[in-house]
Amino acid sequence: MRKLSVFYEHILQACEQSGKTIPEVLAFCREQGISAVEMNYSLFASEREVIAPMLSAAGLVISCMHETFDFSHDTDLGRAQQMLDTAASQQVSLVLFVAGALETAEAAELAACSSTYEATSTFMAENKSIQNMVHALSSLAEYAALRGVSITLEDFDGFLQPFARTYPLLWFMEHVPGLRYTLDIGNFAFSDEDVSYAAWLLKDYIVHVHCKDRAESPLVHGRFCRGLGQTPAGTGYLPMAKLLTDLEACDYDGYLAIEHFDAPDQLSFIEQSAAFLRQWVSE
Repeated sequence: MRKLSVFYEHILQACEQSGKTIPEVLAFCREQGISAVEMNYSLFASEREVIAPMLSAAGLVISCMHETFDFSHDTDLGRAQQMLDTAASQQVSLVLFVAGALETAEAAELAACSSTYEATSTFMAENKSIQNMVHALSSLAEYAALRGVSITLEDFDGFLQPFARTYPLLWFMEHVPGLRYTLDIGNFAFSDEDVSYAAWLLKDYIVHVHCKDRAESPLVHGRFCRGLGQTPAGTGYLPMAKLLTDLEACDYDGYLAIEHFDAPDQLSFIEQSAAFLRQWVSE
């Protein structure tokens, strides 16, 4: 069943902007048809005794836990395993790893060759940092599966991350057994790639969706994309409705996560995004 979620960080920002309490904003989200939150692991681990009861009282669960790691250099997987244990204890079936980064020169080399799968594959296979990520993710995917959890990568909007573009993401999916994909609809704009093509190519791996739209921004207009401005889902320039309809046709039944970090009015943005996305909810 397709359900709505929202980033917990948006709830905190909405509290700062509006003066409302966290329980009040959680109740507001529930009224919009939102049934879960996307949760940062470090935040949850530090405030678990407060956050968990508030979510339960509001009738909300955690749809996915996310965290940043440096698997490209750090071989200690203890903290990541703790995250997976925590997710399992909270009946959270998905985690998202921002799994590491390349040096600037390496990232530039990958960007230059990522327009073809063949060139991408050659680079990925020969890069030590990426091989370190593959080893870590493979081990963690096996650890997670034993606990009923799946690990995912998203198309991250960062130049240094080797999972920001279509073919590198496909390569990771093909080389890490059990790895799955979180489609972030808005992040291919960062790399100036076609999100519709990426969603089609990676459709068999999609288990989670971040419904991030993009507004035109004069700061980047004409440089490499139309813009990276935040806007409620369905109000930007991305083909959000078509992508969600295509996912529906492919029997996607995961969460549709509302995402617009640093929105000037999170309550209004959440309300508008939820109203648009409820068209594809199938609870």
